Order: sequence, then C-alpha cells, then structure tokens
Amino acid sequence: MQRSGSTLQFQIAAHLVEGAGLGQRVPWVPQEDFSRLVSQYRQQPGWKVFKSHQYSPEKGALIATGEAKGIYIYRDLRAVLASKMRKDRLAFRELYGQYLVEALIETDRQWTAHEGMLVSRYERVIADLPGEVARIAAFLGIDLAPGQPEAVATEFRPEKQRQRIEAARREGLLKEGYAGARFDPHSNLHTDHFSGGRAGAWRWELSPVEIALTEHAAGDWLAERGYPPAHPRAVRGLLLAAALPLRMRRRFSRKGAVA
Repeated sequence: MQRSGSTLQFQIAAHLVEGAGLGQRVPWVPQEDFSRLVSQYRQQPGWKVFKSHQYSPEKGALIATGEAKGIYIYRDLRAVLASKMRKDRLAFRELYGQYLVEALIETDRQWTAHEGMLVSRYERVIADLPGEVARIAAFLGIDLAPGQPEAVATEFRPEKQRQRIEAARREGLLKEGYAGARFDPHSNLHTDHFSGGRAGAWRWELSPVEIALTEHAAGDWLAERGYPPAHPRAVRGLLLAAALPLRMRRRFSRKGAVA
C-alpha cells in the first residue's frame, strides 16, 4: 500500500537476499514495462527483488504458481491520505475526488487474496522493526544469526535512510520516477520520502470533515483491520451532512484512481 512502508520492506528483503547470496534487487519500472522486466530477468538464477504498488493479473499469477513470493504492508487509510497529501502536495479534495481510498482498498484485497503472502501492519512494523526483519527472513527461508535482526534494523533507521538519499543526491545517482519524482534506484528512496509525519498525525492533519469522509469511503475496511472510528456515528453523520456538496461533486465527476 502506498505510503505504508513498502520501500522499507523492499530494502530489508533485498538486503537479506543479497547478503545470503540468493539473488539481487532489480530496478523499478512502470506497470507497462513489467512483462519486459520479467522476460529480461527470468532466465537469470536466483531471486529478483522488485517493488510494486500496482496489482496485475500477471503478478498475481506469478505468486499463485509459486514462481514469486509476495510481501505486502498496509496502514490506517487516514494516515495514508495525510501522508500522501504531504508528500505530493495535494489537497484532500483532489485525492477524494479521484476515489483514491476505494482504489487502495481494492488493491489491498487483490494482493491479500493470495495464500502465502506475507502481510504486515505498518504500526506493528514501526514498533518492532527487528521483528519484521525476522518475519521477512523466515518467509524467504533465510536463516539469521542471533542479533542479526537487530543489526539489520539498525541499518534502516530513519537517520540512515536520510543519509542514503543525500549520498545518492551528491553522487548524481537520482533518476526520474513516477509523476516526476526523483529517486535512488538502488534503495528506491525518494528525495521527499520522509515528510516528518508522526504516528497518529492524521488526527490533526485532516479536518474532522475529511476524517469523516475517509471513514465513510473506507466502509468496513477500517473496522476489519482494527482501526477504530475517530468520531461517534452521530457526529460522523453530521460531518458528512456538512460535506454533502463535496460528496455530490465527486459523485457526478467520477475519476478512476491508480493505487
């Protein structure tokens, strides 16, 4: 899921696979080039670690047949929207108008429908990063020595990540990515990857009306994943009534969103 720690999972998986001599990371490519990437690397031995937000039947088939393993992470959707607003400098009404919440939920269900996927919760990963390192290693069948999960987790602390971005910038290694973003192709970190958001920051970064609209759009997903509503049902109803003009504009100018 976007803005949920998938780059961190990619880095950990690539670090473990490469450290164990089991394969290599491969460069990010847009969805339309994925088939070419598979053809390019399929005959090369070992694992190929690739990051992708977008789901496709081709990726699903690789997982279903056992040719690929899937590692997925999700996050409170209210936090996802607040983070995306910060990073992409977008207003809530733009993301809401694009039906982004619904697109994220659909993509979430597509990825997690596959048996054998390693599914992680962002809040738990951040609270226990060595535990996530150990989970990914076990999922990939990589044995770790005592203390190694803690050592790997130390390598991916926020301050180390910022140093990686700055080093890539100084060395001229940054490339143009999706929607004009600049990123380091080795770590997949973007220049604006860290925007200073704290846990629960969505509570004051989103307005009460924006929170109510997000919760309404998310339907049962938040409840299914154990994320409680911010307001009682009656209060949420009043907030939704106040947002009726925005809801009607979205209904009559629907746009597809890419998750």
